[in-house]
Amino acid sequence: MLSSLYLPLVLLAAVTGSGLALFAWLHRETPGAAPLALFLLAASLWSLTDALSVASDAPRLWTSLKLSIATLVPLAWLALVLEYTGREHWLSGPRLFVLVIEPAVFSVLIWTNDAHHTVWKSSRVVVAGRYYVFDGTAGLAFWGHQVYAYGLIVIGAALLVSMLWRTDGVFRDQSTALLVAIAAPMIINALYIFGYTPGRVDPTGIAFVLSGTVLAGAILYEHLLDVAPATRELGREKLIDELDDPVIIADAEQRVVDLNPAAESLLDVSAEAAIGTELAVFDPVLATVDGSDEITLERDGRRCYYDVRISRLDRAYGTVTGRIISLRDVTKRTRREQRLDVMNRLYRHNLRNEMNVVRGNAELLAARLESPDHRDHAETIVDTADEVIGRSEKISALSRSIEDQPTQSLDLPSILTSLVESFREEYARATITLDAPETCRIVGDPSVEIAIQELLENALEHANRPDPTVRIELTTAGDDARLEIRDDGPGIPDQELEVLEAGAETPMEHASGVGLWLVTWAIERVGGRVKFESDETGATVTVTLLRERDR
Repeated sequence: MLSSLYLPLVLLAAVTGSGLALFAWLHRETPGAAPLALFLLAASLWSLTDALSVASDAPRLWTSLKLSIATLVPLAWLALVLEYTGREHWLSGPRLFVLVIEPAVFSVLIWTNDAHHTVWKSSRVVVAGRYYVFDGTAGLAFWGHQVYAYGLIVIGAALLVSMLWRTDGVFRDQSTALLVAIAAPMIINALYIFGYTPGRVDPTGIAFVLSGTVLAGAILYEHLLDVAPATRELGREKLIDELDDPVIIADAEQRVVDLNPAAESLLDVSAEAAIGTELAVFDPVLATVDGSDEITLERDGRRCYYDVRISRLDRAYGTVTGRIISLRDVTKRTRREQRLDVMNRLYRHNLRNEMNVVRGNAELLAARLESPDHRDHAETIVDTADEVIGRSEKISALSRSIEDQPTQSLDLPSILTSLVESFREEYARATITLDAPETCRIVGDPSVEIAIQELLENALEHANRPDPTVRIELTTAGDDARLEIRDDGPGIPDQELEVLEAGAETPMEHASGVGLWLVTWAIERVGGRVKFESDETGATVTVTLLRERDR
């Protein structure tokens, strides 16, 4: 006996599915939304015709219409999954035409069954409770269509399982929701076809109430129509393809899975030829790199340098492992660093030694010259040589202090006290005051002391009076240690400040020395900041350093 709730439930499925179809159509610009709307509309009409078949005295007519409409459900489902996963091009052109042939032929066979009896071998109308029910014996065409329809469902489900297996987060929840949404009604439909449902009625329409609820939950809570993996996958593919940096994806056995055009150019191989081949065949060096490293490759007879970054690729559940190998061409940077290193050594050693020779000869020459003017010229040579040697020693000291030096904890008041005592002995007429707490530990390295020493030396050497005043004040605020060095000298020339603020020198704007540059580089290297101010009363330099807080 059919339950009195059967007809209301089937109608509810039709209404619910229609509402969801309308909602999906309103979001049809989102990947997967248009075929989802078709899928839900076909499901709703399936439920509606099922309701009419049991509520009218012509169940065969409505059953035939139901089967014709039902042929759209597998196609819409497959289109939904393909577009959702970014494979909608699979349904383009001839493939779509081939897929439509079977549903069209089956629909014709349904309406002409009396002539060939391939859909139903025999049929009759029976009364079950208060309803008329169509009861037919399935023929060869019916079973053939079922195989075709379930085959499309299985293909779409397999694609979703693949997405479920290799992704996570919201996309895994979306794939699960879609699988449940199709599995529930199709299981019910299979039970109906094989005669395991009571009352000879088709409860598939009621099953769509459940699938509609699942889809509604996915839409409202998992953003099924707002965020689709196709957008993410297409975006990633587009990004990788347009990268100037070579990117290679290899599996756990070091076989090439994919590579972008830049990698094809680097390896001098097409993607079709590379995929499936071990990476060592194209470049043994890349196959052995583990982690981030810089490698050297010979390309077109010249040596090129690449910064290699290896990212471990773990799929969902940690079952499949691979590597993403990205290479950044750093040939220009490496060669520039090599040239700078050579020039640095030349400036630090060769130039300093040669200037010492110039200075020594200039002193010998000045001692032998009788003319005061000639001696003045020789002394100018000595003074200039001293300036060049002094700059070389500053650069050498700074280079030694930062070479392979990790940051460490420094007691800044102790450093300031030591420097102040040293300068008080050297500049006896100067007034140097220090206001600092007993302890203040900062994050730095030996270059910090060199930078502060350079600031104090500048304040005292460039003073335009024999008794200069330099005031040093150290304060703390939060995570910062703030050091102010104020003098009453002529100040820092505007040109010097403009160059330091710009952060680069030009032929028209450049600093007269390297001292302030060394200060800036040393302080910024340890995460600090330097601010230079100057007016008619003198110059103020503010150095902000990071404090090492007690742990």
